[in-house]
Amino acid sequence: MSIKVILALSNRLFSEGIKRLLENERDITVAGVLKAGAKYTVKELEGLSPNVILTDILTLYNYLPVFEQGPKDMHIVLLDTNSGRETIVATILKKRLNGVLLSDTGPELLKKCIRSVAKGEVWLDKHTFKNILYGINALEAERTEALSAREEEIVALTGIGLRNKEIAHRLHISEPTVKTHLTRIFKKLNLKARSELISYAIKNREMSGLIPQTKHRDR
Repeated sequence: MSIKVILALSNRLFSEGIKRLLENERDITVAGVLKAGAKYTVKELEGLSPNVILTDILTLYNYLPVFEQGPKDMHIVLLDTNSGRETIVATILKKRLNGVLLSDTGPELLKKCIRSVAKGEVWLDKHTFKNILYGINALEAERTEALSAREEEIVALTGIGLRNKEIAHRLHISEPTVKTHLTRIFKKLNLKARSELISYAIKNREMSGLIPQTKHRDR
């Protein structure tokens, strides 16, 4: 039985390149190439009966619907070329992903990933998997110090993927001030990597759901 793949990518040339890589595979069929920048409903995608959807972060967050109760045999693989590791980890934890392929992935590994994910397996590179484990383990560590209101704001914004410069702009504070807060946060929560902090923020929904609109400035 052929594996039906849908290409939902923000770059049409990239989509056409992947389509050509897969078109000679006997067990893989490209069932559709979604138009870049077009939004689709769950019903529309289910109508194509895909086994695997290959997408990127831009399309995943802005154009694909949320699959809360999608078909069990439909899996999503993230193709990433530009995002940092922290953003990838946050995406894995927030979205219904079954696999991640990074920018250095070759054609044969792409095909192997599609076949594995179509079987219901999870495909992650070792480093990303390690970061996730560290983040989850950090959540189980004992918390001895409470975060301040400002620190909670910074954790929340980190959890939605913002960088230090973006957090500083959002909160109207300097970037060095953000770094100082993060140093204290890492110490209080006993964390060592930004991916662990993102995991913490996402796990604690009351924190990750907060998008501060603070307008005052720290002195």
